[in-house]
Formats: sequence, structure tokens, C-alpha cells
Amino acid sequence: MRKALIQLNAAVFLWGFTGVLGRLISLNETWLVWYRLLITVISLWIFYGLGKKIKKLPSRSILYIGLIGTIQALHWVCFYGSIKYANVTIALTCLSTSALLSSLIEPLVLKKRFDPIEILLGLFAIAGIVI
Repeated sequence: MRKALIQLNAAVFLWGFTGVLGRLISLNETWLVWYRLLITVISLWIFYGLGKKIKKLPSRSILYIGLIGTIQALHWVCFYGSIKYANVTIALTCLSTSALLSSLIEPLVLKKRFDPIEILLGLFAIAGIVI
């Protein structure tokens, strides 16, 4: 339990600190994301590549993962761009709505019913954002 709490607090700290660093770093948002991804790829390659944990994937999976990665990269470019042009508070407020948007889009994509609890919690989230 204590380990999970420490991990949660570390994740929240890093999540919030990302915006502050994005504001302080003088690179434009595209180069910032490029270097961030480069560091991640090198780190993961060292961690998994040297440990022989990388498995061969089918071509379809590689294309699917590449598409998701491209969308994620565009998301980060927009996130850091919003920090550069507005401020960290606005960017993190918008970023925090992603869970709300996911809960609203999921029933439409998966063609299932809306969960009334998720709608209620979404209204609370909107009220918190307005405050």
C-alpha cells in the first residue's frame, strides 16, 4: 500500500512538472517533443533491447502502434504548444479533461450505453474545472 502511494505521488509530481519544464525549456514544441521521444526510444532500447525482452511483432501491429505513437506525438506537440502560448495552468487543466472526454467518447465508439455514474462524475469534473 505504501509503495503504491509513493508511486502515485511520484507520477502526479512528474505529470505536473512536465508542464513547468515545458515552459522553462526554450526549444519550440516540435523539437522538445522530438528530443523527448529520442531519449525515450534510446532508454527503452537499452532497457529492453539489452535484456532480450523485445519480441517480433506482426506488420499489422507495428502499423497500429505507429499510428497510436503518431497521435500521441501530435498530442504532446499541442500540449507543449499550449504551454508556450498560454500558461502551464491552462495546459494542465485542458490535459486533465482527457479522462472526461474518454468517458464520453467510449460509449459512442464501442456502441454501448452511457453509464449514469460516469456522467455524474463528469459533471463534477466540469464543475471543478470551472471553479
